[in-house]
Amino acid sequence: MDEQSTDEYTRLVEENGLALLFANRVRARIVATLFYASEPLTVERIAAGAGVDQTVVHEGLDGLEPFGLLTIDRTEGREPNRYALDESDALVESLRTVAELATDRYHQEEIDIPSGDDE
Repeated sequence: MDEQSTDEYTRLVEENGLALLFANRVRARIVATLFYASEPLTVERIAAGAGVDQTVVHEGLDGLEPFGLLTIDRTEGREPNRYALDESDALVESLRTVAELATDRYHQEEIDIPSGDDE
């Protein structure tokens, strides 16, 4: 691969939506935490579920907002805000499918298929 091709691939990767969405592991951990939540979560509960500091969760949520994945419950008189995934969003639906497939494959047991030589 020549240098120009490498530069082009590097630019394409840097601009790829998936690379931008999950620019760090924290964003992926936040999304996974929200996938498993049965209700909108506070930053404190997201941090506990994702196993990271609350400050890092705030940064991660800021990075996720431009993708339109989140619904934010900013009910007046109730602090703090609560976050959930927008289940009506096509990207959330697709990410859930990818997450389920990746989890299944990661945890899939290897199947030992006997060969004819084992007899």
